[in-house]
Amino acid sequence: MWLFKLLIVFPLFALLVVFLVQNNELVSLWPFTQFDWFRYEKVSTSIIYFILFCLGWFFGRFSAWSAYAPLRAMLRKQKKENKVLSKEHEKLDHEYEKLNQQYTNLQEDKAERAHRFSLNKKIKSWFSKSNSEENL
Repeated sequence: MWLFKLLIVFPLFALLVVFLVQNNELVSLWPFTQFDWFRYEKVSTSIIYFILFCLGWFFGRFSAWSAYAPLRAMLRKQKKENKVLSKEHEKLDHEYEKLNQQYTNLQEDKAERAHRFSLNKKIKSWFSKSNSEENL
């Protein structure tokens, strides 16, 4: 985006400089000649255009800055909300890891108990001869 801006601004600025160099006439600033603090009766048009250009540029920058004030406030608010949500997410992620670890431990314990107390083993033990009966 900055390259696009530069491609637009530089030619316009070059045109302004060429225009200011070409128009170098002296003109009178009739409302200001009546004041004592204004010493010059005539001023170059290039100076007047340059001053007007600078004033317009500063006014445009100020109006753009003030127009985006609500957007900047909304972005600051979203940034604060994201920070809170990020902390909550980290806390919930830690809790999830803890619960997941407990679940895997329970699954391992269940598999171990199932291995120790298998129903098949109990049924086989009911119908098989015990060691004491084989000795008789």
